[in-house]
Amino acid sequence: MRFLAVSGLLTLAACATPAPGFYAGGQGLHGVVDRHEEPGRRSPLVNCNVPSSHRLTADPASARPGEAVDLRHSFDFSASGPQHIPLGCVDNWQVDPPEAATLSSDRRVLQVSDAAAPGSEIRVTVTANGHPHTLVLPIVGAGETGIHGNWRPLSSKACFGSPAPVEIRFDPDGSALFDLGLGPSIWDTRRAYSFDRASGVLTVGDQSGSARFDEAGNLVVSGLRLPSSIPPAPGPPQADGTPAEIDGSDCELVFSPAGSFR
Repeated sequence: MRFLAVSGLLTLAACATPAPGFYAGGQGLHGVVDRHEEPGRRSPLVNCNVPSSHRLTADPASARPGEAVDLRHSFDFSASGPQHIPLGCVDNWQVDPPEAATLSSDRRVLQVSDAAAPGSEIRVTVTANGHPHTLVLPIVGAGETGIHGNWRPLSSKACFGSPAPVEIRFDPDGSALFDLGLGPSIWDTRRAYSFDRASGVLTVGDQSGSARFDEAGNLVVSGLRLPSSIPPAPGPPQADGTPAEIDGSDCELVFSPAGSFR
């Protein structure tokens, strides 16, 4: 009887199915072809010692219902930049809510459900070496343009006589990253931001301005002094000798999309 009981437990365990939205990694993916693996290139990871700073990125950075999204899993390796993390070095993946999207067999493509609601979010968590990281993917409506992703200025000159940022990235986690063209590290500075699509109010750090999308899908930013590699020249002194306040209300910069995103 004891043998039968143990045998029954083993049968139940074998028949158990993973929780909704849960995807196994590691040895469970033995033989699966990784579409992001570069043939002949060895990973710098030793014994899959993935650092806690590993991350997922999505392309596009937000998605529409029914859309397929490419997922990249990487970590920064000194000056070599982002390094790909092999499938076998991952503990597991989880998609929340599970009915909103499914992962491909190689975990590199997230297929968003046709029923995913615009204005909602999909969270994809990857755990490697015991360290979890969660990617937030906003869902936007069909035909809508969103602020998430990378933007490049149409003009190299900004307001106040300073160069415009070389590139800006607005991440769904509320971080705005700025490439000022200062060196090999692409993102020179970071600010918190928020964007209200309905009102057009864009805040970056402690400043508040506005943003809109023109007919070409460009991002038009107004009333903000964005970070620059060269600080703006001070204005003429006021009558009492104190420096004049720089008025940024009429400053307007136009940015075009850089890559697949929204």
